[in-house]
Amino acid sequence: MNTTLKYRIGYLSAAPRISTHPHAEISGPRTHILGFISACKTLGFEVKTFIVGDRVPRTWVTKKSEHAMSGSFIRALALDLSRLILGTVNARQAWRELGGGQVDWVYERFASFRTLGWTFKQHGIPWILETNAPLFYEAKTERKSTVLSGLARWLEVQAYRECDALVCVTEALKELIVRESGISPEKVVVVPNGVDSEMLDPQRHKPKRLFNGFTVGFVGRLYAWQGLNLLLEALRELRAEGLDVSLVVVGDGLMRAEWEEQTQSLGIASNVTFVGQVPWEGVPHYISGFDVGYIGHIQMQVGKMYHSPLKLYEYMAMAKPVVASAFEDAQRVLQEGETGFLFEPGNKEDLKRALKSAYQAREQLPAMGQRARDLMVAQHSWLARVSTMVTAIEQILGEH
Repeated sequence: MNTTLKYRIGYLSAAPRISTHPHAEISGPRTHILGFISACKTLGFEVKTFIVGDRVPRTWVTKKSEHAMSGSFIRALALDLSRLILGTVNARQAWRELGGGQVDWVYERFASFRTLGWTFKQHGIPWILETNAPLFYEAKTERKSTVLSGLARWLEVQAYRECDALVCVTEALKELIVRESGISPEKVVVVPNGVDSEMLDPQRHKPKRLFNGFTVGFVGRLYAWQGLNLLLEALRELRAEGLDVSLVVVGDGLMRAEWEEQTQSLGIASNVTFVGQVPWEGVPHYISGFDVGYIGHIQMQVGKMYHSPLKLYEYMAMAKPVVASAFEDAQRVLQEGETGFLFEPGNKEDLKRALKSAYQAREQLPAMGQRARDLMVAQHSWLARVSTMVTAIEQILGEH
């Protein structure tokens, strides 16, 4: 990275439910945005923001806003149309506030149906776009929150083609986007998620432990791809074998009611606690009370698991070994038996094997967790991520 350049960056986000508010229901994007901006400032960059979710009524971004997005056909259609209209209005407003020579380039978190950076590109300012998923697919298939899926796909592909550089969180996502949009892989930078290891420090947070026995913990939005149904089945069978294993789930989402019902039908409700949504500052206390963190991403209907789960880095920064399905980030970061335990995605028997290994290694887990934290501090901070990204973007922009 050219450290003599101190960029003026405009950070853009058009999604009204993505907010940096501490009680925002969707906490993952909030963590990502704050980590990115903090790293930019540490590097000496000036950052100005236009984050729509920080400008809308508080009720739009707090508890139960996701359920309101998943209603009837008429409601979904109305939401799609409002996204289109507000996208254009906010793009113009973003330019009025940040344009006119105030920024050197803009960095935008992609939102379905609307982008803001195109107005800046029209005026010759480089537009860097970040995508964490093929939203045209997720919104229709996984979340069922859109009806104008064809238009959503066209707009998303156009944004990928028109931006100056595209940031993807995994190689799997890059391959999918390149295939679907036909863009050159040379304009795509892969930057996995990172972690704020100073905030997520086990020395700063008192453990909140809900079970006396071996506790598996999960933090995140409750979507089908998280694979908690598989974990619940494995938990019942392991308890039947005599293992004192319990589960704490911190978070909310569309699958919560179904998974709570599953715990009842499996007869393990007394060994599973669904905490629900908690303010972000409270999450580390729960993680500190886990013995291991769980990430069970399954193969998605599109054929790949393309996410870079923040929880992987958060568990490890909090000195917790991780039991994870063997997706891209986990395979790259975790060392079997040293910082965590991998299992084949969607394979219950292999998940049981991994959980048994963790259970049998109970005395070694603190040392494993410390190795995990040391790795996060040394190699996976947001500062390291943004430094790598800026270097790659400088090269792409220089070539153009």
